[in-house]
Amino acid sequence: MRTTQHALDLDLAAGKPSLASRTAGVIGVLTAVWRLYRSRCQIARLHDLDDRQLLDMGLKREDLHEAMTSSFFENPGSFLTRASRNRANHFYRGVRHD
Repeated sequence: MRTTQHALDLDLAAGKPSLASRTAGVIGVLTAVWRLYRSRCQIARLHDLDDRQLLDMGLKREDLHEAMTSSFFENPGSFLTRASRNRANHFYRGVRHD
């Protein structure tokens, strides 16, 4: 047998994924979508805070707006974390952007 015939035999042996692996994949995707949805709901609640409270967390209203207008499948929480850390770094370096 040639090498190409062996490769074809291996492809046929792999077959379809099992029902359990397909179910686990679907559950994983649904869990990720649910977490993104919950994260967006929590960020929407941040709009209830005033500007001083947001600034205590290192955030501004513009950060909330940008996080909420991002693509649905991007994690808005990581965007807010990055914005807060950048603002804290600028503050401690003596460059304040309020």
